[in-house]
Amino acid sequence: MAKLSLLKGVPFNYLVPDESMLPPESIKFFYVDPNWQQALIDGAFSLGRNLTNEATSMGMSRDAALTQNIAGSMADYLDQNYVNKMKKITTPEVQTVTGFLIRSSVVNAYPNMGVNAYPSGHTPLDSSPQLLPILRYEQLGSSDVMICLIQGEAVQIDLHEAPEVLHLGIDDYSYDKSNNTVTASKSVKSFTVSGNSVSIPNENPTSVPIGSAFRKNAKAQRVINMSTLASTISSHENNVAINSAEMGFVMTEGVGTVSFTFNS
Repeated sequence: MAKLSLLKGVPFNYLVPDESMLPPESIKFFYVDPNWQQALIDGAFSLGRNLTNEATSMGMSRDAALTQNIAGSMADYLDQNYVNKMKKITTPEVQTVTGFLIRSSVVNAYPNMGVNAYPSGHTPLDSSPQLLPILRYEQLGSSDVMICLIQGEAVQIDLHEAPEVLHLGIDDYSYDKSNNTVTASKSVKSFTVSGNSVSIPNENPTSVPIGSAFRKNAKAQRVINMSTLASTISSHENNVAINSAEMGFVMTEGVGTVSFTFNS
């Protein structure tokens, strides 16, 4: 059985899997077994059971201690509304929890990396996408391990860069010193503007050459003439006038995303 090793210098509740369980540059998905969870709690609170011969249920003392005393500590990781609900019930509700552990250099390289989890029938490819609540998502100490707990059964999990990584950019670039020319391109999706709304009738992008938009006398040909770039994109869009908003719409590069899909 794989061991959990205690990371030196990290608070006691941070247990980091060893390499036999979670090798470097790997991700492992799991399902929290509610039966095992209940057995663990049952064992931990077994000393608090009412073992008298009274007619009261033997689990009453244990259940009261469980719901009233650990609900406060759960607030560190769970939504406060869920914690308040736990305090009002006699026995804890068994909920489906899925999640993953990732061990990778990206954990430290991208500290604000986000996660989206979707249930069956509500993924981005479905008509009504719906996000599952994230119960816990954090780096374990200063290690390269990240843990995520998801309320519900996730069939698709997307890991993505932080939203602030959004930027303007191009797709291909090369510079030929021999003739002082730039070859560059940008994948552009055709769009139409009607009032304040923008629609994309065709999702398939077209590669538009934009090498002519780079200034000829700029150092290393790394500076773009924005007027020329706007004219180049406009010619691709049936000579529609391109303003700053539409330029941002065309030139924005989305954040990198890795998607994991699970088949039932």
